[in-house]
Amino acid sequence: MSLVKRYLAPVDFSAEESWRLVEWCCDIGADEFTVDCVGRDARAEAIVRRPFEKTVLPFSRGDETRERMSGTTADDLTRRTQLWELNRVTVGALQKALPGGLLSYDPEGRGWFEDPILYREGNLLLGVLSHEAFAVLRLSALESVRLSAAGFPSHDSLPRMG
Repeated sequence: MSLVKRYLAPVDFSAEESWRLVEWCCDIGADEFTVDCVGRDARAEAIVRRPFEKTVLPFSRGDETRERMSGTTADDLTRRTQLWELNRVTVGALQKALPGGLLSYDPEGRGWFEDPILYREGNLLLGVLSHEAFAVLRLSALESVRLSAAGFPSHDSLPRMG
């Protein structure tokens, strides 16, 4: 299947709309996800991560090699990644971890979550690069039409910010 890229800008989405987008992605086959937890130090990160992990632990899919949105080198864009099943419970955990929405970036406090990625059958479907304020969807041409019909704004190329 040939895929097209649709780019998303966080400014185009309210928190609620971003969660509606997650539901839409589930409807077209998103089945697992990852998200990074970042802290000012290891202790702060652990404190922030612990409640999230407690909720999603029963849905762990372990570590698998997956494409990521960022890495220290080009080779690091595909790496071992902690994964969880995407379902109502884990989406609820994501909503608590990202209260500003899936596309939000809020590096406040001592720890925060960023760069969530939804996968479909092991392939990146929706990837967010939080600190760069964009996301990318990889869709079939028909899914791209359906995305627009569902009322989700998207762009042919990276939206310019500023």
